[in-house]
Amino acid sequence: MRRSCKLLLAFLLLVTFVDLFKFWCSEDYKDWVEAEQDEIDLKSVFKRFDTQDVFTRWHTCITENLLWIDNPEKFWDDFMFASKRCDLRANVQQIGIVTLKNSDEMKHVIFPKIYNFGPHNLFSIGIGRDIQAERQFRRKMKKLGNNVTFYGADPVSYINDDLYSQIGTYFPLAIGSHSGISNAMVMIEDGGYSKKSMIHVDILYFFKNLLNVTKIDNMWFDAEGAEFGDGFFDIFYRNGRFDQNGIDICQINIEMHKHQDYPERKTQFMEFVKRLIREKRFGIFAGDQYIHNRMFLFNFESQYCLRKFLNKFG
Repeated sequence: MRRSCKLLLAFLLLVTFVDLFKFWCSEDYKDWVEAEQDEIDLKSVFKRFDTQDVFTRWHTCITENLLWIDNPEKFWDDFMFASKRCDLRANVQQIGIVTLKNSDEMKHVIFPKIYNFGPHNLFSIGIGRDIQAERQFRRKMKKLGNNVTFYGADPVSYINDDLYSQIGTYFPLAIGSHSGISNAMVMIEDGGYSKKSMIHVDILYFFKNLLNVTKIDNMWFDAEGAEFGDGFFDIFYRNGRFDQNGIDICQINIEMHKHQDYPERKTQFMEFVKRLIREKRFGIFAGDQYIHNRMFLFNFESQYCLRKFLNKFG
């Protein structure tokens, strides 16, 4: 083979390799790999079930397994096992819970059961340089004919700004129970965590005054500590700050970090979960623990949420 032909062949092989590498690193490749899973997940919108029966069986189980525990350490450690046990007993997957994967954790969503019941929104409170799950959600919702408006807030703009701006609107803010300045554990440039003084914006002010939002379809809350100040969990309670201001919130993925700088965290967690159980407003599903405790909440009291995501009218 002539030298020129060999060089041309080598060049073509190099170009092909570069193109394949670019495709392998692209979102198109991920979409292609996950296309089969999309088909499985999208079938969740056709599931039919008795909403009240699922919630009642789950609530009876979680009450029996958790409400008697008074020790915060034991409650923290037992939560995941009780959650998984009760999810199975009530067969909560039949309401259409779909799992999305970030690089180191999972998020859970329920797709709208009614075609083009929009608009749709998703709020990422704490981005952590990772929007894989948001991208998956956007892709699956588009296949269902639904567009989603994304809002992301994280006090560290390094990487997060450029990353989240690819899918939605980024806010360089820390969101918490009250506006003010407090110490917070934040991800720094090397990927570790450091305590820094941060300006926190009141979560009610963020939604009501900055964004003028009264319907929250999905909120993913991943915070390191200071955000869970006095009164934060009030937004989830009956007649709490969101209720008083006419804000409906449907689905929440929330992660509570265990950290030595917040020794009261386990007590807060126990009080929060117990109150949710007693109020019988939110279902608490998909409990998971790897150092931190994670859960997925769905609002069974809001008629807006029931109509949109569980196709329940009444």
